[in-house]
Amino acid sequence: MVMAIPLLLAQLLLAVALGAVQAAPGLHPVVLVPGYATNELDARLTELYQPSSPGCGARKGEGWFRLYLNYSALQDPANVPCFAEQMSSVYDPAADDYFNVAGVETRVPFFGSTQAFRYPDPDRKNFSYMSTFVEQLEKMGYRDGESMFGAPYDFRYAVAPVGRPSMVGDAFFRALKGLIERASGLNGGRPVVIATHSFGGLLAHQFLVRQPLAWRRRFVRRFVPIAAPWGGVVLGMQVLVSGNNMGLPFVDPRALLRQERSLQSNLWILPSPAAFGTATPLVTTKSRNYSAGDVGDYFIAIGFGETVGLYESRVLPLFGGELPHPGVPVTSVIGVGVGTTERIVYPGDDFDGTPSMVAGDGDGVVNLASAMVVETPWSRRGGDFRIVKVFNVSHNALLVDDPALEIIIREIQRAD
Repeated sequence: MVMAIPLLLAQLLLAVALGAVQAAPGLHPVVLVPGYATNELDARLTELYQPSSPGCGARKGEGWFRLYLNYSALQDPANVPCFAEQMSSVYDPAADDYFNVAGVETRVPFFGSTQAFRYPDPDRKNFSYMSTFVEQLEKMGYRDGESMFGAPYDFRYAVAPVGRPSMVGDAFFRALKGLIERASGLNGGRPVVIATHSFGGLLAHQFLVRQPLAWRRRFVRRFVPIAAPWGGVVLGMQVLVSGNNMGLPFVDPRALLRQERSLQSNLWILPSPAAFGTATPLVTTKSRNYSAGDVGDYFIAIGFGETVGLYESRVLPLFGGELPHPGVPVTSVIGVGVGTTERIVYPGDDFDGTPSMVAGDGDGVVNLASAMVVETPWSRRGGDFRIVKVFNVSHNALLVDDPALEIIIREIQRAD
């Protein structure tokens, strides 16, 4: 017995040195993919950057800085145009892909760690909802970088249909695949649970359906998408008219409209015909109704007609029809019973007036029709698939509300 203690200590030190840190017994490692605009984004400005005003170029040559989220900087209205300019993307027809504005380089820090999205603005540690979810997992025994991993991404981008270029999206998928394999390897070869929130569910789903079935069965134990907008959201149509201040009350959404229109990811959250049909009016003016089947006409009406071709070639092939089953056990957790915009009514023939909102069911952001669009096709396939409804809990509160978190944790534990 005297020799056993040094031997055990040596074995533990060797395990740590080899990176073979084990999770609490019985736990499958968890990889978290956050929602839209939930993780940090860094930028640096090179000599190629041509700012629209001298102030926007003040950081030229100074190295990396936090572009998103810098709550304090955005409180100054003078900084908002620079933020919008540097956050924009540009579609290059020759390359058939989206890129940053010339001279703006970006990176996503802390890939692999939940540090990336616990507090998107590190200066304001109360500006987060993912932190509560992470803390609950830590109480279960999960540890960051050992049995719990974060997969942040550049939320301005998405991926294209198979066979079309998507430099940023494809790079994220390669990194995510490597992270999942590493997480499994660090935990005795146990397959991982992929838990996502909102837009992260769309990305993870596209990732899964593009992997060989044998790989999915080997490395993924369960997929737990939370509040995933499978069929888009009606509010996505308003973003392209009014902008989106990303929850910052002191920022005028219209100041970000041009930037929001430039982002590939904002086309992903438009209502799909599969979820909303082609006859139900989603946006109404005095003389015209627009359904999910009229998105091209809607683009033209709001002065965004140059994007019709991109929507038809890069979005509809992914979301226009039935979404394929991800090929692994799935628990889709959704919020219901919260008033959610299902129709936007403009008083005139243009889109300048303040619209009225007609509410339906959902989680306050994701419409019930969108959240439920996968139920029939995925149930028909058979296997381990379930939708869990959480009543009277909103989109972000699903990761904060104690009863909702209990349900989500239970579904993650189902993998064990």
